Amino acid sequence: MKRFSFILILVFIMCGHSTAQKLEAIDSVFMNSLANFSKNLETIKDSIWPDMSIGPYCIFRLNGPAFLMNHPSPPQNARLLKDKIYLLNQSDYGLFGATQTMINDVLTAHNDYGQQFYSSINQFYAELFHELHHVYQRNYVKDLKFDNPADLLTYPEDDRNFAIKQYENTLLLEMLSGAPEKFEQDLNLFYTCRSKREEIIGTKYLEYEKGAESMEGPAMFCEYRYLRHFTKNIVDQEYLNHRYLYSIAEPFYNRNTLRGKCLLTGMAQCLILSKHFKNWQSEYYSSELFLYDYFVKKMSPHKAILPDLSYEQAKAKIFTSVERQKHSLNYESFSKQSGIKLILSFKEFPEFQGFDPMHAEAINDSTILHSTLLKLAKGDNSLNIVNYKTVSVIADQIWFVKSVEIFVPEESISFHDNKLIISDNSAVEIKWKYIDKIRKGNEYTLILE
Repeated sequence: MKRFSFILILVFIMCGHSTAQKLEAIDSVFMNSLANFSKNLETIKDSIWPDMSIGPYCIFRLNGPAFLMNHPSPPQNARLLKDKIYLLNQSDYGLFGATQTMINDVLTAHNDYGQQFYSSINQFYAELFHELHHVYQRNYVKDLKFDNPADLLTYPEDDRNFAIKQYENTLLLEMLSGAPEKFEQDLNLFYTCRSKREEIIGTKYLEYEKGAESMEGPAMFCEYRYLRHFTKNIVDQEYLNHRYLYSIAEPFYNRNTLRGKCLLTGMAQCLILSKHFKNWQSEYYSSELFLYDYFVKKMSPHKAILPDLSYEQAKAKIFTSVERQKHSLNYESFSKQSGIKLILSFKEFPEFQGFDPMHAEAINDSTILHSTLLKLAKGDNSLNIVNYKTVSVIADQIWFVKSVEIFVPEESISFHDNKLIISDNSAVEIKWKYIDKIRKGNEYTLILE
């Protein structure tokens, strides 16, 4: 208890005006765990992914502190604490979720320990290791195959495809955990499923899946292997089984779930490769192939005859139809919100700075419902919406935004010198010059620069 109090006092003393903030008990717990995570990385990284270098990483709490480590040039306002840990403010850098961000012009992995769903510190750090692998990919892997988020938004919600995909994913789990004598049979059926689905949805959309697997599969493989290595209790063991393995075969019937599923199917292919080949990782990254194509090259499957999938097809026909209907209902629910509706119409396409593809729902080919993130800018104008529902209306692809729709409390809106300002809401920050403004009832339509 005395040691905990001393650490908390030390942090307050070392915080200058720019980083002064109230630290909670959870902040000290995670700050103290960083040194152990650093040791774990050195212990495990070469056995998981040979030649992987460890970049800078940051842990933070939303609207709280951020702790930075292994950074070659920390920002000037960062305060050195101990064990090469620097203290920052999360809000100064717009850190959000588990991903990567440029901090002082250096790509940095980060994760938010203030989220409720982690049952252990190991689960949190396993996901941070995932993001560190993405930093390694972006910095060192040439010609890395990746997915185009724009293709996900128009991915066909076809019941025939989802029926075969369900069986295909079950085969992956069988190859991982099933009887070894069935492995070759399951491999050939898995390969046949992919080929059959390409006939249904086309090469473009199958390559979307392969791109997501290629980038996310290795990172998810690192996450799983980290947690498996350091798991010492039943909670983490059950999390390993349900989060990473059993989830592979859980049914899904919409495009919104597809990318998350690709993380797992890519991870499964990496785990299977590791069972059969040593040090395949470097060969894969230098192959310039999609992960699936590399997997096929190494495993040499053959076409097979698929079994009767009438059960899967009957389910898919019903539930795919239900999922399609949900898109309209979700937009209808969005449109019935309280508050003032803002329709922000751009005179020219703004600069597209970011969105969360796993929480962006295509209502139709031109209307996208965002639940977690949308960032736009143009010169000094900016729009930053985090964990708040908004709609973008696009021209052909997600990158070309024609307008944005959002509901906000009237008291949060202000207009100064032909500029719309929403800044007293931590989830919605908009500062944008407008050319024209029209109000009709509880609705503003603004033409923005």
